[in-house]
Amino acid sequence: MPPVHTTFDKSALPRSLAFIAERLESRPPAHAGQMRRLVHEAGVRAEELEPWADFDHPVQDSYGRRLVYQGEHFEIMVMSWRPGDFSTIHDHGYTQWGAVQVFGPAEHATFREEDGVLQTLARWQMQPGDVVGVSHQLVHQMGNPTDATFFLSLHVYGTTEPVDSVTGMARLFDLEREQIHRVNGGVFFALSQKEYVRTEPGPRGDFPTRLRHMVELTRRLQQMRAAGLDLPKGRWEEVVQATFSADQLPALREKLARIVDDEGHVTDSVQWRILKHELREAARLQRILTGQGVAGADAFEDYARMYDDLICRPCLDSFMRRYLFFFAEKHRPELPRDTLISLGCGTGLVERFLIDELGVAYDNLYGIDISEAMVREARKRIRADVGDILTLDPTVRRWDVAFSGLNVLQYLPQARLREAIGKIAAILKPGGWFVGDFITPDHIRWYPNLMTSPDGRTVSLRSPKIIEENGINYQESEILNIHFGESRMYLNYAGRHRRYLPPVFRLRKCFEEAFGSEVYLYDALSLAPIPEWADTCASTRYVVMARKG
Repeated sequence: MPPVHTTFDKSALPRSLAFIAERLESRPPAHAGQMRRLVHEAGVRAEELEPWADFDHPVQDSYGRRLVYQGEHFEIMVMSWRPGDFSTIHDHGYTQWGAVQVFGPAEHATFREEDGVLQTLARWQMQPGDVVGVSHQLVHQMGNPTDATFFLSLHVYGTTEPVDSVTGMARLFDLEREQIHRVNGGVFFALSQKEYVRTEPGPRGDFPTRLRHMVELTRRLQQMRAAGLDLPKGRWEEVVQATFSADQLPALREKLARIVDDEGHVTDSVQWRILKHELREAARLQRILTGQGVAGADAFEDYARMYDDLICRPCLDSFMRRYLFFFAEKHRPELPRDTLISLGCGTGLVERFLIDELGVAYDNLYGIDISEAMVREARKRIRADVGDILTLDPTVRRWDVAFSGLNVLQYLPQARLREAIGKIAAILKPGGWFVGDFITPDHIRWYPNLMTSPDGRTVSLRSPKIIEENGINYQESEILNIHFGESRMYLNYAGRHRRYLPPVFRLRKCFEEAFGSEVYLYDALSLAPIPEWADTCASTRYVVMARKG
């Protein structure tokens, strides 16, 4: 390809850009590392790029793109990034070496194609001033993930031999159609067919990579619709359906099989973080498209509908059923005649078990939960209301039994756990009982990262970690839930849930002080008694059964 002899005046460039141009003309770099070092040496400032800012670029363009200087074998460009602007996944055509410097909180992702599958290698947020090298092999994506920040970036691309356009014939990866489009301009989403030089077969994306591609495509089309631009008939509906299609379940299973072992524990932390990140973005978009906003007042709004299959029924079958039967047989044979309050009743599934299998009368059982969404589900099974354990009032009513399952009390503020136990004792009649389960401080050694419903159509991704604050330990879990319905994938980002991890002996003392009578602790799975000196148990779950004196 013959070289282009375009006239550019270096004297009109800011000092730093003129320095880069002069160095490239006199001593071109041998590789991306040298180019990256050169950009650092130039000391470019964001304000020097402002003459080429293009924040008013057309909405159908994924970002602003302006050529600053062109030599025989290199190009210097400035890109402008409005909130939400993202390039497609792409390479840089004929480029053999280059560098990109950002002047804002850009998001950057890199990719690798192997055996016909494109996989995200990394995705991270850059800091203003950061520089990344660009090689001929680099396949990447850049964007502005913020809601209100505008920023610029500097791009320098070059070759060892003069070419007409250094970034010409760049590959744009279309993961919706599994095609590669060759382009000589911006690597934008939703380009028309006439803007492609040619199209060829391309790789498929693995689950998180394709999902993020579809999310950004949907966002770009959404902006175009909001600006009043006409889309091809049915195109919007087609893309939204493809973004959240239930047909993606096999791809998710394939990805999970590569990064999670048979016990549900992560074996590839990098890919796990990428998967979570892309699911969070997809969940955020889905909430906006369905009119729910970015975040709801009730974190359990969507989670409630998935809770039984993911948590409640497996826990009921694996250990709760046994300890509740054990409690009735050993400590409270009169349970069928008792009044019972469930503190943190959730969806009411376990409470329905108490009615159906342990004989508690429907009218004698009452549940409270702080989540309105959970209470709506619970009311399909039991009598329930929104209520807070910390506002329990013994003058309203006293009960024979108080039940609290699935370590609900550990979600309370650490400073108020002792108070809550005292309030539970206060609402019980003399001789009344508390029964409930808790997790030990080392529960994280059991906690799986992946939980799946029995039918495999509901999946929960969990990332637990131990947090220490002022000498107090907490287990915090970030939770993402995905349900595959008949035609649609429903996403729920349930956020981060923190549980206080009191030493087992300390919790025992709290119950002994509040109840003033018998307190028994058992391993939740084996039902073996836990000695007073012990601070854990084999299953990392334990049950407290306490009688009020």
